[in-house]
Amino acid sequence: MMFPLSVHFGHEASLVLGTVIGIAFGFTLEGSGFGQAPILAAQFYGSDMRVLKVMFSAIVTALLGMTVLSGVGLLDMSQLTVPETFLGPQIFGGLLLGVGFIVSGYCPGTSWVSMASGKWDGLMTIVGVIAGSLVFGLAYPLVADFYTSGAMGVVRLPDQLGVPQSVIAAGVAAMAVGAFLFAEWVERTLGKSRGEEPPAASAPTRNKVFAGFGVAAVLGLATMALPAAPVPVVPERTVASWDAVTLAKALIERPGAVQVADLRPAAECAVKRIPGSLCRPADDTDGAFLASLPSSRTLVLVGAGDMVPPEGARRFKGDVAVLAGGFPAFESGILSVAAAPADASPAVLADWRLRSALVAYFSGAKVQAPPPAVRPVVAPVRDDAPAPAKKGGGC
Repeated sequence: MMFPLSVHFGHEASLVLGTVIGIAFGFTLEGSGFGQAPILAAQFYGSDMRVLKVMFSAIVTALLGMTVLSGVGLLDMSQLTVPETFLGPQIFGGLLLGVGFIVSGYCPGTSWVSMASGKWDGLMTIVGVIAGSLVFGLAYPLVADFYTSGAMGVVRLPDQLGVPQSVIAAGVAAMAVGAFLFAEWVERTLGKSRGEEPPAASAPTRNKVFAGFGVAAVLGLATMALPAAPVPVVPERTVASWDAVTLAKALIERPGAVQVADLRPAAECAVKRIPGSLCRPADDTDGAFLASLPSSRTLVLVGAGDMVPPEGARRFKGDVAVLAGGFPAFESGILSVAAAPADASPAVLADWRLRSALVAYFSGAKVQAPPPAVRPVVAPVRDDAPAPAKKGGGC
C-alpha cells in the first residue's frame, strides 16, 4: 500500500478507490500506446522514447505533488509505505526484469493492459510471469540467503543525502527535463542514421509540461519557508502482545497491514530474521527509526526474548505490538519443522496442521505427512447380546 487510503477512507472504501485508480491507470497506459509490444520495445532501440517520457512524467508529478502537499501540512509522509532496500538482490532483479521486458515486449503491468486489449502476446507474458513466480517459490530455499542479503532497511534519499525533500524533488524535476531533451535527441539522431522519421513531437506541449514541473518545484521549495508543524504529543497506549502464530497468520493474510521491526543487534538480525522484517540500524540505541515508519501499519517489535518497547516505539503514531518470546519463539514455532504428534486428537492434529503450513510457507521446508487422527473406539456388537428394549411412545 503506497498511499494510506485506508487511513482516510476505511479498508473497504480504500479497496474500491484503489480499483478505480487502477482502472484509470490502465486506460492511461492504453491511451499512451503501452498495450503494444512494438512501442514498448522501441524504447530499447532508441526509435521511440515515449515510455521514458510518460513514466518519468508520472514519477515527477507524483513526487512534486507529495512534496507540496507535505510542505503545506496536508500529507504526512510518514504514512507512506517505503519498501525495505536489499541492494544486491534488487539490482539483480532489476536486470532480470529488463531482460524479460525486452524479450516479451512488456512489463508485468503493461502485459495486463495488452491482454485486456485482446492481444495474445500480452496473455503469454502474464503466463510467463505466473510460471516464473511459481519456479521462484519452489526454488526459494536455494536462493533465500541471496534474496535477503544486502539489507539496508528503509532508505530515503533525503535522509541519505541530508537534504530536504523539496530539494530532492526539484532535482528530480530538473533531471526529467534533461532526460526528455536527451530522449528527443536520441530519436532524431538514430532516426537520421537509419533513414527513418523520428516520432512526431509537439514542442508547445513539451514546454507546458516543463513549465508545470518548474511551478510545482518552486512551490515545493517555497514550503521550506513555512514554519515547521509542532510535533504532536503521543499519549500512552496499551501495547498488544502477539504470539508467533498470530504474527505469522497476519503476515500471510494481511501483508500490507503489518510491519515487523527486529530490535536485536544488527549482526544477529542480518544472519537470520523473520522474512520481511526491518533490522535496527547499528547506531540506533533507542529505536529512533521506529518513529519514522508508516503508521498505517501495525508495528510488531521483535527482540531476543520478551521485551519492553524502546523510546522510539512510543513516538510511533500507529498501533504497536510485541512478539511474545521474541525471535526465538518465532524460530522454534514457525521457522522450524515440528515433529508429527503421535496418537493425536483432532484438536491437536488441527493445530499441528496449521503450524506445519506456516513452517512450509516461511521456510520452504517440507513437512512429513500428518498422522491419522485418533478415532473413538466402538465396542463390537456380539451376536448373543440381548436386543435393546423398545421404548413406548412416538409414532
